[in-house]
Amino acid sequence: MAEEYKVKKIMSRIEEYSTVGEDDRLCDALRILKENYARIQAHEPGKYHKTLFVKNAEGKIVGKFSIFDLIRGLVPESARKTNLSHLHYRTISLRAEDASKQIEEIQKRFQWLDSSFFDLVKRETQKRVKDVMSPIDPLLEEEDTINKAVYLMFKENIRQPLVVREGKIVGVVNLIGVLEEVLKIAGDQCFWEGIV
Repeated sequence: MAEEYKVKKIMSRIEEYSTVGEDDRLCDALRILKENYARIQAHEPGKYHKTLFVKNAEGKIVGKFSIFDLIRGLVPESARKTNLSHLHYRTISLRAEDASKQIEEIQKRFQWLDSSFFDLVKRETQKRVKDVMSPIDPLLEEEDTINKAVYLMFKENIRQPLVVREGKIVGVVNLIGVLEEVLKIAGDQCFWEGIV
């Protein structure tokens, strides 16, 4: 019985996912996401995902690109990368002579918040996919248990760990796959309700 609760049972095959090149612009990835989303909405036959896998020039998967990565990519680089800690900002008031310069720097980094969303999207979608993609997550083996997949998703805060067979990426475990298995086991009702 435990044999059936393996990662290979719930994973989506990697071939179901669209790919984008790491040097492509966000606009290119957005075009693919839009096509997949339209197919999902139209209930077209086939499997369409809201995550793309990113390939390098050699065709190797080097990252993934999700809707979250797209939205995160809209934040300008100057606002995303900061090496100033919260403690640093608290000490600004203690150093009045530096405060003016530091406040000016902060205002420049966050002036994009006052721009229009239209201008933000137009400007930031020219970035390269590799600049905003998520790295490849820790990998699971096909024969790993679903329990291990759930633990990895929880421990590493990963929504879609990749699955390998003999070192080659063959699939993806996603939350929907886990949910579908939970629903099958639970049935119409949680039959163990009341059992302690």
